[in-house]
Amino acid sequence: MTASLRATPMTLALLLACSPSLPPAPAPAPAPAPAPAVASAPPLASALASAPAPAPTPAPAPAPVRRPGAYANLDPADDYVIGPPDPYADCESELTSAGVKFKLATLPVHVAGRAKITCGAPQVVTYLRGPGNIAYNAAPLLTCAMALALASFERILQKEAVDQLGSPVVRIDQLGTYNCREMAAYPGWVSEHSYANAIDIGGFALKNGKSIEVLRDFDTGDAPPAKPAASFLRAVSRRANDEDVFSHVLTPFFDAHHKNHFHLDLARFRADGTRPQISSVDGVASSAER
Repeated sequence: MTASLRATPMTLALLLACSPSLPPAPAPAPAPAPAPAVASAPPLASALASAPAPAPTPAPAPAPVRRPGAYANLDPADDYVIGPPDPYADCESELTSAGVKFKLATLPVHVAGRAKITCGAPQVVTYLRGPGNIAYNAAPLLTCAMALALASFERILQKEAVDQLGSPVVRIDQLGTYNCREMAAYPGWVSEHSYANAIDIGGFALKNGKSIEVLRDFDTGDAPPAKPAASFLRAVSRRANDEDVFSHVLTPFFDAHHKNHFHLDLARFRADGTRPQISSVDGVASSAER
């Protein structure tokens, strides 16, 4: 007969006492303390991205486009600069290429007169003969750039003389180039003649023996001139202005100071004196002899 065991309190105690003991569960590791915050520089790319963009450098203004044979000053930024013109780069070689015979001359820059105006120019030539094969009653003394402009003007003269008058020009009667003085009607304002940067022309002689005089033949009417001589004078003066050969082309249209001649110069500012009722340039009165 098999004895049966009953679970009594005593047997439970003996079983627990005789069973191997289990290791205790490890205590959970404490969470690491947060690292102290350390300020650090942002990455270079982020810094550059967040930095304000530098203001763009304005591009320099493009140089004015100059047509062939044009020597007028086209820069409005220097309109109020007073003084002799700057030397023209490679002017002597350009004169030779343009078919101009010339001699180098000197006209020292100096201060003169009671008004203490500056006269002279750093680069001048004596103009002997140009591409139009035209003689002058007196050889013009001019800045080198004015000599180039005069050569361009000769081409216009010969084209218009042959087309309108049937005969080329053989002589130009000029009334003066260099003259150290103020403007005729504005004391204190320096004339471009003070720099040999201007020429006054009173008339033209043609190969057929005829002559054209500004005082006698220029027509100041609004309508197209009826006489060929007047039409020729109007055409050559307006082409010299409109094709930017000179900065100033002043005619009898401009004022009484120019009733007997064309005044041509390379001043730093522009004036169109080839049309009626021209009396100012950019708000600056300029009816005086330049």
